Amino acid sequence: MKLRDDLPASISVFLVALPLCLGIALASSSDAVPVPLMSGLIAGIIGGIVVGSISGSHTSVSGPAAGLVAIVIAQTKALGSFEAFVLAVSLAGVIQIFLGAMRAGVIAYYFPSSVIRGLLTAIGVILILKQLPHAVGYDRDAEGDFSFFQADGYNTFTELGHMFEAFSVTATVISLGCLCILVFWEKLFSGKTPIPGPLVAVVVGTLINELVGLIAPDYALGASHRVQLSGGANSSSSLFTFPDFSALQDPQLYLAAVTIALVASLETLLNLEAVDRLDTQKRVSPANRELYAQGIGNICSGMIGGLPVTSVIVRSSANVYSGAKSKASTIMHGIWLGGTVLTIPWLLEQIPLSALAAILLFTGYKLAKPAIFMDAWNKGWNQFLPFALTVLAIVFTDLLIGIVIGLIVGVIFVLRSMERTPFLSEQENPVTGNVTRLKFGQHLTFLNQSRVRKTLDKFAEGSHLILDASKTEYIDPDVLDTIRDFRDVKAPAKKIDVSFVGFRDRYALEDRKGYSDVVTQAKQAELTPLETLNLLRRGNDRFLSGEMLERDWSHQRDQTSEAQHPMAALLGCIDSRVPAELVFDVGIGDIFSVRVAGNVVNEDILGSLEYAAEVGEVNLIVVLGHTRCGAVTAACQGVKLGHVTELIEKISPIAQNVRSHHTGEEDAEFVDQVAKQNVLHVIDEIIRRSEIIANLIKEGKVDIVGGMYHLKEGRVDFFGGMIERLSDTATT
Repeated sequence: MKLRDDLPASISVFLVALPLCLGIALASSSDAVPVPLMSGLIAGIIGGIVVGSISGSHTSVSGPAAGLVAIVIAQTKALGSFEAFVLAVSLAGVIQIFLGAMRAGVIAYYFPSSVIRGLLTAIGVILILKQLPHAVGYDRDAEGDFSFFQADGYNTFTELGHMFEAFSVTATVISLGCLCILVFWEKLFSGKTPIPGPLVAVVVGTLINELVGLIAPDYALGASHRVQLSGGANSSSSLFTFPDFSALQDPQLYLAAVTIALVASLETLLNLEAVDRLDTQKRVSPANRELYAQGIGNICSGMIGGLPVTSVIVRSSANVYSGAKSKASTIMHGIWLGGTVLTIPWLLEQIPLSALAAILLFTGYKLAKPAIFMDAWNKGWNQFLPFALTVLAIVFTDLLIGIVIGLIVGVIFVLRSMERTPFLSEQENPVTGNVTRLKFGQHLTFLNQSRVRKTLDKFAEGSHLILDASKTEYIDPDVLDTIRDFRDVKAPAKKIDVSFVGFRDRYALEDRKGYSDVVTQAKQAELTPLETLNLLRRGNDRFLSGEMLERDWSHQRDQTSEAQHPMAALLGCIDSRVPAELVFDVGIGDIFSVRVAGNVVNEDILGSLEYAAEVGEVNLIVVLGHTRCGAVTAACQGVKLGHVTELIEKISPIAQNVRSHHTGEEDAEFVDQVAKQNVLHVIDEIIRRSEIIANLIKEGKVDIVGGMYHLKEGRVDFFGGMIERLSDTATT
């Protein structure tokens, strides 16, 4: 345990949790069935010690939740007594254990991220709005009442209009002073001292009130403006409330237990996902284990008279922002709650609510600062609208209703997105013609059926189409029927070649190729040298953009295993940074590749090129040099090294010739000039020394061109040979 971080964090969380535990218990009480204040403290203690010990989360803090206040009021009235209600809480815990065993926690992974961010931000906004009255001394509303419509008859905003009716200079000074302490403590002492800023703020706030009581008693904050334990912790007979087991005969008990279990589990999973996003170490909490921990916690809480326990975002966020590193902080905060309430309640009752309001205002600002709204705005409407609607829904209703509204809105946007973008359409240009690839997403549901049908119907007669489901995990049967109908009826009628890739066996759609994606003999015969050059140019463009064609290598192996019909022969350097097949985005059987250091020419190289041109029937020879060539650099430097010497001596005359016209330093630019001139020299040598190739060029069956590959940019510039002849023709 990292006590240096977790100990001060636990104290900060304790100071936040204490008034909230009491306030939520007070807010949960009704005239029909009063709820003991101690029930909130019991839930906080159980949430810290029991749930904290079992949970796999390092940062989540559990306790009584404001989001369950409406549930508690409704179910206590329905059951008729608090004793029957706490029995329902224990039964809810059993249900949660069952949900964990059934791995129901997986639902946490499907919460829309915009809703999670909206929840966090809404909590921040509510904290600010609800704590402003307490900061100026207006304490008529219970601390734990997070609902828009309050028990005192006001709502969140009308409360702000009335807060100055009970304005207290002392409370305002204390809250402002505590806020200043929190801000400056974080900036000046964060990470430098184990003393938490909230503890300093509370101590200073309490001392200020005590000092005012000595100097001007009329201005000191009375008991109603300080933490009130109301004797619940002082009276040993009222510490616990035990379940009424006779309620087991009441069917309403089981409905209440299911309601509590489902709502508490949903809120826990949502809060767990939210606090994981705040965790600076980005750890992922095990959701199923959390359900198990919450179940044990609720069994214990219900058995001794506590409120339902859930993961609570206010305490959890305070835990993270206070620097907690492990769940030791959560456990210790529960110990502080139990220990101080039982041993020094009189001291806790001296803490001004305005000092605690400052801590909650500071936490609220961190959760809802303007930068968070701007970040959501910058993510686009599909993210911002669910985020904003979730915030508004929670602020103007309560946590539970707001979360449900946010989830509904988030699901609507997800479904809308799924309906609009069930696949990605890519236009491919392999050597055999234009092909459109439809890459299906991870899931194709019935919502996508209309869009799939409309897209398939748009393809023109004679099109080539690839339906790619290689990354698809689920396809709805209705969508499969649409695809089969297109394959069996519509595509044959419009003479559309349809290929299927990646379809699983259970879909009864076998993978098949409706076209050849390698150079066939017929395609090789109809290609001209200029068309081949343009194919290589487009391939290099795809390489530059990173949008290279997806190839079925096993299919290409099968197609070329008996024969090959390449369209070009490439003479390049052996440099490992110039892989010709990648640079030009070509497949198996598309080019002959001849490689030698410095892309020089000798008898063996000439023989290989003649074979490619005469026997292989390529129509284009490419001599490809590249920048920063090691062989050319060695030639420029006059390196002598075994057989390398003989090789680079073929380049040395070119280097000498460039040197005679070069006035600057022999730097990288000089080497690149030599490399380019070497390409032109090799082109001349091939034509001069190979009668076969020279004749094929004269007959127009073959042409030759030079190219320079730029290592840094990945671009190939073509020049020399046919480029010069085309330029001359265009000029004349």
